[in-house]
Amino acid sequence: MASQFPRFAALPFVAIDDDVIAAMPVRCINERAAIACAERLLTVFGHVGSVALRRSSASSERLDLIQKFGDVPSETDLAASLRVLKDTTPFRA
Repeated sequence: MASQFPRFAALPFVAIDDDVIAAMPVRCINERAAIACAERLLTVFGHVGSVALRRSSASSERLDLIQKFGDVPSETDLAASLRVLKDTTPFRA
């Protein structure tokens, strides 16, 4: 059953004023693709950092950080960004 497989995404961050905020996530087919995509997102103009994420169907409320690149929010601020992300993006599907 497809819903039992983990879901992966790369999430870029942009700097606005003195804050670093999450941009739109990119869905990825697997963990390796999420890491490669997150690393590649650093080359996009305006992106200051990115993270590779995993969500498993067993814990659909939880997003796990696989790897981070560049300038991303502190652990506390990142957790808040991920909570907002899970409620507002197609990564939920």
